[in-house]
Amino acid sequence: MMEEFASACASASPSLADYTYSSIPQLNVGGTHGFFPYNSEIPRLANGVPDPKEFIHVSGAMLADQPPGAGDVLRAFPAFGAHATEVFDLAFQLISLFGEIVRGMMPPGTPELDLSREATNLRVIHYRDVGDRKVLAHEHSGIQMLGLQLPPSDQGLQYVLHDGTWVEPVIAGTDVVLCNIGRMLTSASDSRFRPSTHRVHTKAMPPGYKRLSSVLFAYPPHKARQWKVVDGEVMQLNATWGDFIENRFQGLGKS
Repeated sequence: MMEEFASACASASPSLADYTYSSIPQLNVGGTHGFFPYNSEIPRLANGVPDPKEFIHVSGAMLADQPPGAGDVLRAFPAFGAHATEVFDLAFQLISLFGEIVRGMMPPGTPELDLSREATNLRVIHYRDVGDRKVLAHEHSGIQMLGLQLPPSDQGLQYVLHDGTWVEPVIAGTDVVLCNIGRMLTSASDSRFRPSTHRVHTKAMPPGYKRLSSVLFAYPPHKARQWKVVDGEVMQLNATWGDFIENRFQGLGKS
């Protein structure tokens, strides 16, 4: 799937540029979906410097062609679309199982995490033109409820431990997946679960180097109300999960 995306990035006809996202976030139906061009994402801690990557979000809504036309990019690149659909389905099954485990670690009465296929999205990333950069993705944590990190094509993904130490799990070229805690779950659990802060580092690479990775971001329905478990009691908040996403997106820049 990731190699097919790299091929799509190099294609001039059809061009992924024709499917560039139009708004962030797309809250009417499902998750953010579409193509994000090279140098389009500027993390909050990056001092205005974009990450050297291009990526696509394939949401459950896109797979269902909602709103109509959302799935056009998958039809334009059918090989990528077929593989992305297969990976999305398997990854969503896995993250749903992780969700059951996480909920079992919460106090009795905790609501279902209610992970929504339509709102969930699969991010497929192509890092390129790296040069002598050491930081490919600046330190960050995800917005989602839960994330599923799939094996990347190369090492470099690092996580910070509670004592501030950075560690690099060996997952490239393996069948190991990692479950990331997102800021939604941190909020819903009243900080019982801390967000999985991570980054991507590498050494200077030769011309033509590329790094491919993918991660599933699992969300509840955007129109569902936020909730929080405080001292064992469930509180319903006067805001939706879509509001949570929109507020968090304010911390991201885009060129």
